[in-house]
Amino acid sequence: MTGPIGYDDLRADTVVQVAKLMAASAITAPKSGGQLFLAGKHNFMETVIVEPADTRHRLAEWMRARGKERREAIWFRDADVAEAIAVLFVGMVDWYPPNYDCGACGYATCAEFLHATKPLRDDSADLEFVGPTCNLRDVDLGIAVGSAAKTAAIHSIDCRCQTRIAVAARKLGLIRADIAVALSLSLTHKAVGFDRRIAEVDVDTLDYPPTGTLPVGVEGGERYGGVRNRQQPRSPIRESGTT
Repeated sequence: MTGPIGYDDLRADTVVQVAKLMAASAITAPKSGGQLFLAGKHNFMETVIVEPADTRHRLAEWMRARGKERREAIWFRDADVAEAIAVLFVGMVDWYPPNYDCGACGYATCAEFLHATKPLRDDSADLEFVGPTCNLRDVDLGIAVGSAAKTAAIHSIDCRCQTRIAVAARKLGLIRADIAVALSLSLTHKAVGFDRRIAEVDVDTLDYPPTGTLPVGVEGGERYGGVRNRQQPRSPIRESGTT
């Protein structure tokens, strides 16, 4: 049977299919400590596709609430993108170090790093991401995201890598990853993830509930015309040499 290709059906089916191929690229991307996988260690790369409009609306609304409490207009721009297109999330969950003892984290061994930084990870629940993570695993995540973006380009799907949508997905329970990147996907005449103006937003007039996430913005700390804003530290920052 022949006939015209309906754009809506083409867009929805193709974007989701390419997102699956992108997830495969992320999972098979090179990672540090490959011998650990051969020994039976589990895959720590999480991939989740979000396409339903109601779920994307929930993501966008959380991001707008976050933009209000951070006092940053850039969150509202990214919320508009999240609401417009499908998203593939690529992140790390239940990760473990490659046992290279490379010292890039500032500790002599991987075991020392995990032991010394465990209290920080345990205390990260109210932050946007959980950390600190192994430096080499962060590199692995970057390679996986790059591999996924390459696959989108091969199949002519517009793709933009973002972190704010990934924060929303973590906080809404759509993904479990400690740290993740969102790849926003679109099949349109013009890539909707790029060339979007950052509108002026008066956050004090908006009525959004708190997200329960830190940090929050400092009133009067606007930078770059309100796109960014200084954030409050969780603990007071002391000058070196003071008690």
